[in-house]
Amino acid sequence: MPISGLTKAQSDSIILEWEQHWETYGVGGCCNFGTHNFFVGDVDGDGSLEMLTGGIMYYLSDDNRTGVEAPFRIWNWNGEKFTLEMNENWPGAIVSIYAADSDGDGSTEIFLGGGAANATGSFASLKILNWNGEILTSRACYEGVSVNSIFASDVDNDGITEILTVGSANNDPKSSTRLVIWQWTGNELVLKQSIEWGVENGARANSVYALDLNNDGEVEIITAGYNNNVQNSRGQIRIWHWNGDLIVLEKSEEWCTVDEGYGLDIAGNPLGNTIVNNLKAVDVDGDGFAEIITGGFAYDGAKILAQLRIWNWSGQNLMLEKSFEWATEDITEVKSISIDDVDGDGYKEIVTSGFIGVYGGFSDENTAPEQAQLRIWKWDGALLTLKIDKAWFIGDGVTGWNIGTGDIDNDGTVEIVTVGCMYESALCDPDLRVWSISRNSSQFLAGFLATVAAMTFLMVIGIFYFFKRKKKTLLESKQIK
Repeated sequence: MPISGLTKAQSDSIILEWEQHWETYGVGGCCNFGTHNFFVGDVDGDGSLEMLTGGIMYYLSDDNRTGVEAPFRIWNWNGEKFTLEMNENWPGAIVSIYAADSDGDGSTEIFLGGGAANATGSFASLKILNWNGEILTSRACYEGVSVNSIFASDVDNDGITEILTVGSANNDPKSSTRLVIWQWTGNELVLKQSIEWGVENGARANSVYALDLNNDGEVEIITAGYNNNVQNSRGQIRIWHWNGDLIVLEKSEEWCTVDEGYGLDIAGNPLGNTIVNNLKAVDVDGDGFAEIITGGFAYDGAKILAQLRIWNWSGQNLMLEKSFEWATEDITEVKSISIDDVDGDGYKEIVTSGFIGVYGGFSDENTAPEQAQLRIWKWDGALLTLKIDKAWFIGDGVTGWNIGTGDIDNDGTVEIVTVGCMYESALCDPDLRVWSISRNSSQFLAGFLATVAAMTFLMVIGIFYFFKRKKKTLLESKQIK
């Protein structure tokens, strides 16, 4: 499929403002894996956006990992200084992060999906925390439910926010998946309803989102991932409705490029045929209707291609507006997606982070190192334009697992933040990076001329009404005389 707007110079217009390592850098390891393990938002009500990270952390002793813990971190960037506001570790791992005021009390809840461990063993969990800028408070922990992705919305229009999670369900030997609807009362996390699928074929939902997609007043729940196990995986997207009592499946769509075969990861393990890693739902083309954007990969019989898809939901039909695939090396993936106006042009861009690697690269020192990939796209409803293409590596290799956007330093421009996992031998680091888009002279001139034109228009209108009003006053004075 044709794609416009790609030039070599575009990779030079993105600026690296900051690179942050963790305290284990060089002496241990930390990996911020998973495609929903990062959140950008004001979680303490101070008017500034914080960055929340998770993953796993360990130290290395005699080539053995020790003290494996979940490292929860809250960071702040003011444009000059990168600050660790809060850090707390506990036995386990953090896989997914989300934050919202889910009970309407004016305070933001932080939701962490992952695993925890104690004297009795390890288990999946969903934690709820509060951070007021000084104290981190644990509010609740629900055990035994796997959580890959979290979202919050009032999906049944009852005025109360629901928390949505998707994750795996244990059905050996195949892995099924589950959508769970929760409510946080302020004191208790209540499991309202759940639905499971893929028990026979094996399935996994990697991402969940909720929005009124077709402006009918009803909120749709969207899940995306794959069906039919990894070796025969088909990309899957599903549309659901929740009426407060029942979860109803409205539509399920599956696809692949080739029917047979699957690609391998850099270590030689099955990676899959077609899988969605992340989804978002936003009106990106300004037509008044939200699009569903999915990112992942598709195997073409030889290579694993990164895949970006744009969908539309009419209320009855799920329509594919655009599908674009690309290969940089043997393996190219979209890991995570964020939607924002990152270049100040007044339009929302699709921002993707991902991974570039070669078959066997993990064990072959003669191959090129794995790279992280950052791409910025524009979709106008007809044409998909690649505006920025940036790839980089550090150490022996790096993956851009997660991406977030927002004006994190309150300077009036939107920053892009990537965080994931780089490695050197047996040591890992999340390698968090803060990026911004340079405003070149043509962009500035266009914005300046637009501002001047708007001001001139307002001045002309003002002058017109001034003389019109003056003329009316003169006529009225004559009539009085």
